[in-house]
Amino acid sequence: MPITRIHSFLVRPAKNIAIQPRVGGTRVPLDGKVFDLLAALYDKADADCKIDIVFKPNEAGQQINATRSMLLRYAEQRSMATARSIAARLQSVTTRRSGFGLLFVVAGDHPQKRLMLSRFPADQGMIVEENADENMDVRFIERVFMKNAHAYKSVVYAGPLQEHSFWDGKAVDKQVDVKELSDYWIREFLESTLKTTAAAGTKRFAVAFRDAIRTAKELPLKQDLLSAAQLVRGQDGHTISPERVVHSMRLSGEAVTALTHAMHREEVMHETFQFDRTVFDQHIAYRSVELDNGAMLTADNANFDTIFHQRQVEDQIVPQTEAETPAAPSTEFTTVGRIVNQRLKSGSR
Repeated sequence: MPITRIHSFLVRPAKNIAIQPRVGGTRVPLDGKVFDLLAALYDKADADCKIDIVFKPNEAGQQINATRSMLLRYAEQRSMATARSIAARLQSVTTRRSGFGLLFVVAGDHPQKRLMLSRFPADQGMIVEENADENMDVRFIERVFMKNAHAYKSVVYAGPLQEHSFWDGKAVDKQVDVKELSDYWIREFLESTLKTTAAAGTKRFAVAFRDAIRTAKELPLKQDLLSAAQLVRGQDGHTISPERVVHSMRLSGEAVTALTHAMHREEVMHETFQFDRTVFDQHIAYRSVELDNGAMLTADNANFDTIFHQRQVEDQIVPQTEAETPAAPSTEFTTVGRIVNQRLKSGSR
């Protein structure tokens, strides 16, 4: 899908500034080192941009989005004016913390329209030049771009220029932790949100963990999944995909297979959403009861009282002094089931 047009703009931090600075820009030639770098990003954008996003409807709930309309105008006309409007919008939401940026608007054709936006941050550097009498001229430069071509934000859209196209996109932000997204890039600039809601994605992940734990036949696999479910809770508020999470925890192949099978569709392992620990706990809460005799009873919270039947029993009366706190009554727990596995576990683990 060859590139047909590239525009570039210097974007200043101008959020909350009443009179916006003019955005300077240029058309980038379709050859040379800058083109080669952008062409490489453009060619791998589908694999690189793994965060599924969708434009938000307007406040009335209608499927209308001003930023999407702006991008469609550029995809149709590919002019300096339509590209500059995109850069001006980015500038209007760019904070001082984000600083100066260099925005590239890249368009391509065949067999369908394709649009990529990439922003590179500014850096600081020095130029050192030697002259004929062996002296040096050292100059400080405040705006150095692309010193690190691996730190950038990108988003890519593809499809026919029709009423119901260009609503979905794929984004990446390599300037922040992979678990998080830049709010101003996705939510403010692109007026978008994650395609899978936090509640839906988290619930699906939790139910998969719950089902995989219940159906695991081997005790080591069940324990690995239980431990992983506890670790996942630490992702609260982060943007995740189940695939990235299970691989970052270095789960065994058996555990990954069990979770993938419990998801029912392999592709949902790749979906991205904001993890919500409260929702997760609603669907995969496990209750543990520790007794003073050293016993530990564990089962999922929803079925704990049916798995373990309990009744209070009368303790042998032990005289207590007034300074002592009365002991809690003893409880007898009973359960019936077939032994499917057992093993010794070191107390230090």
